[in-house]
Amino acid sequence: MSAVEPFDVVGIGQCSLDILGRLSSFPEPDQKSELDELKYQGGGPVATALVTLARLGVSTTFCGRIGDDAAGRQIQAGLLEEHVDCQGLLVEVNASSQTSFVAVVDAGQRNIFCHRGTATPLLASEVNTKLIRQAQVLHLDGWQHEAALAAAKLARESGIATLLDGGSLRSRTIDLLPWIDHLVVSEKFAEQLVAGSSIELKLKALLAYGATAVTVTCGEHGCWTMARGGKSMHQTAFPVTVVDTTGCGDVFHGGYIYGLLQGWPLQRIVRFAAACAGLKCQQLGGRTAIPYLNEVMSYLKQ
Repeated sequence: MSAVEPFDVVGIGQCSLDILGRLSSFPEPDQKSELDELKYQGGGPVATALVTLARLGVSTTFCGRIGDDAAGRQIQAGLLEEHVDCQGLLVEVNASSQTSFVAVVDAGQRNIFCHRGTATPLLASEVNTKLIRQAQVLHLDGWQHEAALAAAKLARESGIATLLDGGSLRSRTIDLLPWIDHLVVSEKFAEQLVAGSSIELKLKALLAYGATAVTVTCGEHGCWTMARGGKSMHQTAFPVTVVDTTGCGDVFHGGYIYGLLQGWPLQRIVRFAAACAGLKCQQLGGRTAIPYLNEVMSYLKQ
């Protein structure tokens, strides 16, 4: 059997084709509006985080499933174009891939319309164990649950760091939490988990699942981070002209993983991740303005 090429980061999760349109204001019902800008590009939390890492110079591979439709072909082509390996991206015959339409107004607000597609989630038996054992980080987003849980357990046994992008709390996401080293979740996720409490209590509740460090991202209000046994830290959002926030959280996760791979202290990691996310906001599309490493470093020096 031939050897498996090692990658720094293995991602298992969601991928989609995003159709993004920018307009001056959302129309009333039964009205028509002209789009000022239109883009077609790949999306999905883990997929976009891996694109971010690839632009930062990290080797990545994506595992998931698409249909054999036009959207699936575009999803795969977009990842390969960004130098994200796709040996673990399986194609299901006679199935449709996830597709989203994102309407963005000039103020950066969005309405998202999503069709999940009919492609079957990955099975635990379809996880490429060699890819995971040779990686440094396993990145998950709570989708492809059966495969994600099996992969997280394998990563823990193999001493591979795990990171979860928690956008929304789903019924089976709780099963994953004890197997995650770095929980980086949205404000919505934290509120769903621990309703009505302070950010400090939310951080402590997340840490109670066993993570090394937890971060709650809060958009324009920045993010709050806490390591096990440490105090909470606040990272402000960088001042940028916001055009589109699609993919900001995904890019933040990519930046976070980059800092983790460098062995940086937590405060530096979240600052770098926040800069990556801020730079992404300045153009339409979840991937259009994802920065390269020299851009982030130059921005942080300013």
